[in-house]
Amino acid sequence: MGEARIREVRTRADRRAYFALIRAPYVGNPYWVPPDLRILRSLLRRRGLLAARSRWRALLAEEEGKPVACLTAFLHESFEEKFGKKIGTIGFLEALPDHPLAVDALFHAAERWLRSLGAARVWGPINGHRLYGFGCLENRHSERPLVGTAYNPPEYPGHWWRRGFQLAPRFYSYRIDLASVQTRDAIARAAANPLLLNGPPVTLRAADPGAWRREVEILADLHNAAFAHHWGDTPLSPAEAWELMAPARRAVDPRLFHVAESAGRAVGLALGVPDLNEALGRARAEPASLRGALALRRFGRRIRRGGLLMLAVLEAFRGRGLAQTLAARVMAGMTARGMTEMEYCLVPENAVAAQRIARRFGGEQTKTYLTFEKILG
Repeated sequence: MGEARIREVRTRADRRAYFALIRAPYVGNPYWVPPDLRILRSLLRRRGLLAARSRWRALLAEEEGKPVACLTAFLHESFEEKFGKKIGTIGFLEALPDHPLAVDALFHAAERWLRSLGAARVWGPINGHRLYGFGCLENRHSERPLVGTAYNPPEYPGHWWRRGFQLAPRFYSYRIDLASVQTRDAIARAAANPLLLNGPPVTLRAADPGAWRREVEILADLHNAAFAHHWGDTPLSPAEAWELMAPARRAVDPRLFHVAESAGRAVGLALGVPDLNEALGRARAEPASLRGALALRRFGRRIRRGGLLMLAVLEAFRGRGLAQTLAARVMAGMTARGMTEMEYCLVPENAVAAQRIARRFGGEQTKTYLTFEKILG
């Protein structure tokens, strides 16, 4: 192997090389499912809100004239808005096996660029903002990923360790057997929560696809309020949430998206989804592609796994079992659709209350996602 050459993604050919590297490490891997690349495509064409709210640099590493690795470094303005200092992130990382020197050279170039902009530290893997994807899968590589979660080869954590990154918080997924009698009993108990009448009354409703922009704005507001203390999380604007979720309006199932309200104000939310990767994996197709649409049309009704992607309750309304009740509503909706399994995903290692909820429904901790941080000297 020759010396690695690092170059910035600028041309159409560079973009094609980057997208080719998104797939190349997974040739022959039966568990990988093509991710949703809409945001990355917009970014590399200098369009969209991720490009507008970030200073960013997409890089390719070549050895002997062949692209072997890629990543994108970001300085997203939301980090400075929240923390009062510049924090860089590294994401959209892919690499062919057995090219550690090229990956190291990529990281070195990304860190040097972030340092030149005044970044005090760098976090990752984060695709600019956690909204667009984060985390490095540590285990269970022989399982298909839930839609919207990270999947990578087993050697990827080593790239971060080799560059001197330290471990940041872990995130966990929990598998819940929706078909078990114990789980169904727990769902029924949580759904009939008498504590919601204590204090300010709380009512629950299913999301309204006909008022989808309103629902997305509620999601953004609750995300910002409920997850402000989570590592790596920064405020999400309604426009960013809309850019990502507007296409989901026609596919949303109100049985899997519930909002809690008190005195006309949204105070909690649970968002579940069918695991579209069950269908997309059959066709090895991206969600926004024609092949993906055909796969979803053909296999979508056969999906048997769901994912709980967001469970948020305002602090003033905690302690009354509201989060548990919202989760139960989503699981009841999944059961009504014929699903037999749910993955409660990306739960922070220090989120004791969320972990307790998972266990109350019989949840088994399964996947672990790593995050990393490094101080830039």
